[in-house]
Amino acid sequence: MNLYLIVLLLLAAGAVLEWFKPKYQQKIFTVCWCVTTAVVALRFGQGTDYATYEGIYRTIPAVIDLTKGYICGFYPEMGWRLFCAFFKLFQAPFWTVTMAAAVIEMLLLGRFLKKYVPYQTTGLFLSYPVLIFVYMVSGLRQAMAICIFLGLVLPFYLEKKWIQYVIGVLIAASFHKVGYGWLVLVIAYYIPVWGMVTLTGAAMVVGLVIQIPVVEQLILGILPFYHMTHFLTEGSMSLFAVGERVVSFAVLLMLYIWLCRQKEEIPKWVQQLFKVYICGVCFYMLMSGNAYYASRYATIFKVVECAVAAGLVACCRSSEDMMITEKPHIGTGIPFRKYVGTGVMTFFLCLTLVMGVKNLNAAVSEGGYDKLGVNLFTYPYVSVLNQQKINDYYDYQEKTDQMYEYNLEDQQLWMLESQEEP
Repeated sequence: MNLYLIVLLLLAAGAVLEWFKPKYQQKIFTVCWCVTTAVVALRFGQGTDYATYEGIYRTIPAVIDLTKGYICGFYPEMGWRLFCAFFKLFQAPFWTVTMAAAVIEMLLLGRFLKKYVPYQTTGLFLSYPVLIFVYMVSGLRQAMAICIFLGLVLPFYLEKKWIQYVIGVLIAASFHKVGYGWLVLVIAYYIPVWGMVTLTGAAMVVGLVIQIPVVEQLILGILPFYHMTHFLTEGSMSLFAVGERVVSFAVLLMLYIWLCRQKEEIPKWVQQLFKVYICGVCFYMLMSGNAYYASRYATIFKVVECAVAAGLVACCRSSEDMMITEKPHIGTGIPFRKYVGTGVMTFFLCLTLVMGVKNLNAAVSEGGYDKLGVNLFTYPYVSVLNQQKINDYYDYQEKTDQMYEYNLEDQQLWMLESQEEP
C-alpha cells in the first residue's frame, strides 16, 4: 500500500476541510502535521539517496578533529557533517539521523506555516510533492537547508536584519551549497515587484539564448569549469517543469495585478515573499536548459509559493489587512472576490495533486520498483520497525557498501586523525 499517496490525499482533504471550516483550522493542521511527520520520520531505506547518505555516514569517525582534514572531501558542507558526527559520537544507527532530521525539518516547516501561511494545512499540502516527498525523503542535506531558511532565517529577511540574515544563510548553506543563492535576496528586497517581473522576462530570453550551440561554445571558452560544462552540455530541458512554473507564476501574477487594480492593500510581507518566489522563477528560466540544475537552484525560492498563494487568496476573502505578527483574519469578504480566491486556490490544489502523483510515479520508476511489478498504488512503505523489508526490493547492505567504497577517498580524508603521523 502506498502510504505516501494516502498522506497526499489526507492533506488534500485537510486543505479542503480547512477552507470550508476555518474554525477547526488548528485541529486539522495538527492532525495532518503529526501524520506527515510520523510517515517521513519512520521511513527506512526509501528515497533515491537514502543508501548513499548512509554510506557517507559510515565514513564519519567517532571523534572529530577539525584540524586534520575534516573539512575536505567530496561533500564539504560542514553543517551536515557535524550534524551526523553528533550521532556518530553515540554510535547511533543512520536511521536515527534521518528520524531526527525529519522531526527538526517538520518543526521548522510548521513554524513557517503558522507564521506566514493563512491556510496552514493548505500550505502543508502544497509543500508535500516537492519539499516533503522529494527533499525530506531523498535530498536530506538540501531539505535541512531549506527548512532552516524557512523556519529561522526568513524572518530576518522580512525584518531587514541583514547581519543576522547573512549569518543565517551561511549556516543554512553549510548543509547544502545551493543555499548561497539566498544571498541575492538582499538585493531583491529593494527591487519593486514590477522590476522583478521584468527580470523574469529577461531571464527567459537569456535562458533560451544560452542553449544556442554557438553561444554554448563561447561560454565554455570563457568559463571552462566542470559545473559550467556539465550544465551546458549534459542536461536537457523539462518542458513539463517549465510549463508548470510558467503557469503557476502567471496565475499568481494575474491575481496580484487584479488585487492591485481593485486597490486592495496587499501586505508588505506578502509582496516581499512574492519577490522571493519570483527569484525562483528567474533562476529556473535562466537555467531551464538543464532541468537538474534549474530544479536544484530554483526550488530553494519556490518553497515560499504556498505562503504567496495563500496570502494573496486571503486578500480576496478578507477586506482587513493581514499583519505579519498576527494570524491573518479569514472573513467572508466580497462575494466576487471570494470566487476569484476560490478559483485560484482550486487551481493550486489540483496542480499539487498532479505534481504529487507525478513525483510518486517518478519514485516508482527511479527506484526500480516498476521492474518488480510495483505501481503507484502498490508502492511499499518501509519503516524502521520493519527494516528487513527493504531487501525485498533491493539489497540494501550491498548498496550502502558500494556507496561507502565510492566515497573511500573522502573517508580517508575524514579519518586522518586515526592514522599515525609520519
